[in-house]
Order: sequence, then C-alpha cells, then structure tokens
Amino acid sequence: KNIANKKLLFVSNQDGDREIFITNLNGENLKQLTHNRRDDYDASWSPNSQFILFTSNRNNGDSEVYIMHADGSQQTNLSRSPGYDGQPRWSPDGRTIAFTSDREGDIAIFSMGLDGADVRKLTTDNTASMSYTEPVWSPNGQWIAYRKQNERAKGDLWLVKLSNGQHRQLTNNEKFDDDLPRWSPDSEKLTYQSRRDKEYNIYSYDITSNKEFKLTNLPSADSRPRWSHSGEEIVFISTRGSTGRTQVFIMKKDGSDQQGLTIIVFKLMMPNGLMMIREFFMLAGRGGMYRMFF
Repeated sequence: KNIANKKLLFVSNQDGDREIFITNLNGENLKQLTHNRRDDYDASWSPNSQFILFTSNRNNGDSEVYIMHADGSQQTNLSRSPGYDGQPRWSPDGRTIAFTSDREGDIAIFSMGLDGADVRKLTTDNTASMSYTEPVWSPNGQWIAYRKQNERAKGDLWLVKLSNGQHRQLTNNEKFDDDLPRWSPDSEKLTYQSRRDKEYNIYSYDITSNKEFKLTNLPSADSRPRWSHSGEEIVFISTRGSTGRTQVFIMKKDGSDQQGLTIIVFKLMMPNGLMMIREFFMLAGRGGMYRMFF
C-alpha cells in the first residue's frame, strides 16, 4: 500500500521551529511526526513509501541526516558526523542515499546505505573554495546531477556517472549562476533556473546532444521548473505580468505554449511556514483534469 499517493508530507514552523507533518490530501487527519525545539526539514518519501528521509539540527545545532518510518517511529541519525550533513536524496531503487557534507572540509557530495554505512565520496576537487550541492538522481539511477560552486560563489551544473565515477560538466558560466536542476522522467534532459544578464530564466539541457536550450526569455523572474509526470510539460513560477506578482505557469517541454495557471490577483510564495516537501503541484486544468508535477 503506497501511502505517498494518499498523504501529503510537508514541513511547517507553526509552533516556532520547523517540524514534519503528514495529512490526507483533503487536509484531514493531520499528524505531527517530529517534536523538537530544533528544526526538522527537507523531508522526502522513500520510493516504497515505507520511510522518510529528513535533515535535523536537533543534536545541539549540528545538522544531520535522519531516517524514520512513515508513521514517525524509530527516528535514527544516519550521518553521525560533526559539522554539516544535509540535502538527503533517495536513489530511485531506494537502496542508497546521496547527501552533502563538510566532513572532509568544503561541502561535497557523498552516498551511504540505509543504515548509514558504506559512506562514499562522489565529488573530489583539489581547488580551494569549491562546494558541491543539490544532488539529484536521474530516474534511471545512472547519474547524479549536482551544482558545483566556484570561488565567485557562482554555480555550474555537472553530472557524475555512478557506474564509473566519471564527472561531466554541462554548463560553464563563470559569472552566472545555474541551480535547481530537475531530471525529465526519461532521464534524457535537465531543467534548471539560471540568472544571466540580471534575470532568472529557465533552461533545459539535453545530455545526449550536449545542447542547452533557453525555454523562457522575458524581462521577469522565471524559476523553479518542475516536470510533469508524463514529461511533456514543465510547470514554473514567474513574476511576468503588469503586477509583478509571483504566479504558476505551464509550458510544453520545448518552451512553447506558455500559459498562466493561477489567478493574477493573488501572490504565490515559497513560505517558511508551509512547504510541500516532495516538490509537486497537483493543479486542476481545463475540463476538470488534474496534472501532477514533481
């Protein structure tokens, strides 16, 4: 039984610090899973919906990666390392966890098993002031995309192939910042946001042809792209329009047919008080049809 199809996993700071909750999709049967005077956040379902990964600084402010059962029981520290450990991400088969850590100096990307053992460093660089963040597994489990930050605090996107550890640079913009990569369901493309010429726009990268495509090109902030489950559409947020209010838009995977999905009189935000953790939208479209975006 896949409870992730029936429950919403989210983080809220309604009692002062960030805690993890689940609720039915209709908003009923709200249950708080963590209870600390510190922050518990960045939570995600395991592929089989039996476990939840999350980051917590409950250990005297030391950020660690934790795992718990879907009902909140048996909360266990997996990373167990002084300093920073965070951004845990499930492999598609649910057997391995990628995460970021400063346990060896600058922030790098590591992997570990579900029991916290077999820790392996996936990124290495002898250049000072580098950091590696935002690991994202490809749906086929062959690659991890990540953001490599240079000494200017600007990030480019890279891939590491899990079978041989080879790294491959995708974007190369010394003065610009590329981040928040997301894989297409077929593992052939990445979407991401990039701030170039003082504006955020959305790009895609075809890892087979090694070509980058600019999907949005307006004097506004277009950001946070997410693929539809079918891979045919991309949803994103934008400040386009006369009011400059943040709204949800949708476009085809090639950037065409860009349309607004939310009412312009409201402003949508990514609030600290309530965050959907699995990063999906379920939106009512024309004809009463629903579309889901991860």
